Amino acid sequence: MRRIFRTVVLIAALGAAAPHGAAQSPELIKQAAAANGGVVIVRDALFESLHQAMTQAFNAEYKKHGLSVRIERVQSGQQLNLYEQELRAGKVSNDIMDLVDPGTFLGLNNQGKFTSHCSPHYKDYPEWAIGKNCGYFYYVAYYQYLTYNTDSVKGGDIPRSWNDLLDPKWKGKVSLPDPRIGGGHYYAVFTMMKLFGPQWFEKMRANEPLLVSSHGTVNSQMMSGERLVGINISVLSRRDGKFPGGKGAPVGESFPKEGVTLLAGGMAVTKNGPNTAGGKVFIEWASSLAGQKAIARLGHLSLRKDYTSDAGDNLSKIKYNWWDPDEMLKQREPWTKEALKLLGSG
Repeated sequence: MRRIFRTVVLIAALGAAAPHGAAQSPELIKQAAAANGGVVIVRDALFESLHQAMTQAFNAEYKKHGLSVRIERVQSGQQLNLYEQELRAGKVSNDIMDLVDPGTFLGLNNQGKFTSHCSPHYKDYPEWAIGKNCGYFYYVAYYQYLTYNTDSVKGGDIPRSWNDLLDPKWKGKVSLPDPRIGGGHYYAVFTMMKLFGPQWFEKMRANEPLLVSSHGTVNSQMMSGERLVGINISVLSRRDGKFPGGKGAPVGESFPKEGVTLLAGGMAVTKNGPNTAGGKVFIEWASSLAGQKAIARLGHLSLRKDYTSDAGDNLSKIKYNWWDPDEMLKQREPWTKEALKLLGSG
């Protein structure tokens, strides 16, 4: 059973957006082209391949209007700290914030730290994918699930449950994202706490897991055989593994029987950025079908109701967990501290 907690969207707010199916406002595009040299600055915590796809597609569409996008990769925690500092200083330097952290987006939105903008395309998304008052939306999603080295782990040894990582045969061979990093790493903490409680981390400690700074490191260790099993994300395993469009490396994916965790990347227009109009244009493009076709590739998924990924993923047929952002925000500090303590890293 999917665990879905829906965010209530103000229908009146969506009604105030552009008319159903209407083209973007020429006046909004004109304002965007006149601000900051027509450059829209996006800070995103995801991957360079995604940034290149978004940059190329957006610039191809809007160059004729005098608009272009510049995407800077900044890790979740660092990006959040920088944004808070710039808000206090009254000088925000980016127009769009992208993070894989629903709890953080919920908190910032509740504090009025985003510029609300109702894209006309939000009608094509499930209600829970749109923040209150159109403060943000989930522009991309991907799986957090089990991973393994396909050269060394085969048949019955392939993990099929999150609890399979606790098997003593994997002692010294498990790679986990470090809970201290935040962002997508915290999802792993929250998932284990919700499904199994703190005892999961207590038992994991006996297997001497390696806590690493990124899912990218987990993925690299799977490919090299340095570690044999762990927690990875579909963006990386499908980019590098034996999947359509992948590189053919020995990194595999396994969907745990308790359900994969669905990670969602939020996108919001910042408060008082250098090109707020440009941020609005960009968020409308990113939520459109054309924008999603540029974004949802190689392990990235679109939450649009009318979209199927390049790997044929259909979320209606996949067992997944979508966690309540309110609860994630509330439990972030205590559960992260507890997990680290039980793992012997607190």
